[in-house]
Amino acid sequence: MAFIKILSSLMIVICCSFLGMQAANRYSLRVKELRLLRMAFAHLESEVINYANFLPEAVERAAVLSQDGVKEFFNDFSRRLQQRSGATAAEAWEKALRSWRSHLHITDEDAQILLNFGKVLGVSDRDSQQRYFQIIQSQLKGQEQKAEEACSKYRNMYRSLGVLGGLALAIILL
Repeated sequence: MAFIKILSSLMIVICCSFLGMQAANRYSLRVKELRLLRMAFAHLESEVINYANFLPEAVERAAVLSQDGVKEFFNDFSRRLQQRSGATAAEAWEKALRSWRSHLHITDEDAQILLNFGKVLGVSDRDSQQRYFQIIQSQLKGQEQKAEEACSKYRNMYRSLGVLGGLALAIILL
C-alpha cells in the first residue's frame, strides 16, 4: 500500500513538473517565433525591394528560410496569393494569419502588428514598402525584447511552480 502511495505521489510530481515546463516553454517559443518572423521579413524585404520579385515568389522564398509555424504561415500566404481568387494581398494575408494564429505562440498585440502590416503589403511604391518593412521589423524587435523580458521573468517561476505545486499536491494526498 505504501508503494502505491509513493508511486502515485511521484507521478503527480512528474506530471505537475511537466505542466510547469510546458507553461514556461510557451515564453521561449514566443521569443523564437518573433525572431523567425523578423528574419523572414528581412528576407522578404530583400526579395521585394532588391530583387524586385513578385510577392508570391518572394513570400515563398522567405518561407524556405523559416521554420515551424512561421514557415507554414508564409507558405499558406504564398498559396493564397498564387490562387488568384480575386482576393487582394491584404485579404490573403489576413486569412492566412487568422488560420495560422492558433499555431503560433504570439500574443494579440503581436498579431495586431502583423495584421496592420498586411494591410499595407503590396499597395505602394518601392520606397514606401521599404519603410513598411523597416517599421514591422522594428516593431517585432520591440516585441521580441518584451518577450525576452517576460521569458526571463516567468520561465523559472512556472518551472518552480510546477514542481512545488506537484509536491504540495502529493503531500496533501498522502
